[in-house]
Amino acid sequence: MADAKKARAPRARKQASAPKPGPELALETARSEPVSETHPAHAAAEAPLQSHTSTDRMGEPMQFSRFGQERTEALRHALSEAALATAHGALEVNDKIIAAMQRQSETAIDLWRSAIDTPHPAEALRLHTDRSRQAYEAATAQWKDIAEATTRWFQRSLEPFHSVLADRTR
Repeated sequence: MADAKKARAPRARKQASAPKPGPELALETARSEPVSETHPAHAAAEAPLQSHTSTDRMGEPMQFSRFGQERTEALRHALSEAALATAHGALEVNDKIIAAMQRQSETAIDLWRSAIDTPHPAEALRLHTDRSRQAYEAATAQWKDIAEATTRWFQRSLEPFHSVLADRTR
């Protein structure tokens, strides 16, 4: 067995000493070589571009007209108004949903309490039926209110953009 271990040991050292291609080798190579602006593989493709000066490639900075600046400011203002309207609408809808869930759970508990507290099964069934109908009507009204609030929320959120677009067409 000792002979087998000795025979394997030199191979293991040879394999370990061989450089492995990987990120470590690439990192060492990149650190030892000077940094160039272009990758060698792309140097041939960019050769025609190197004849121009760096200012030619960049060009002049973009100049906005006063009309463009006004439009940009109007768009910024519309974005801030839309964000504010969105936040208010989301809070309103969230409050309505929480209130609806609380009312529905309270109604369900009251319905079951009244059904359990009645002494006769016929009266329990009648109470259950009446209160179930009332709970359904209340829930329907609440969710209709939530849907209307959501519609108002989206309309208010989009109004600033509509006004900017209407000004643009003029």
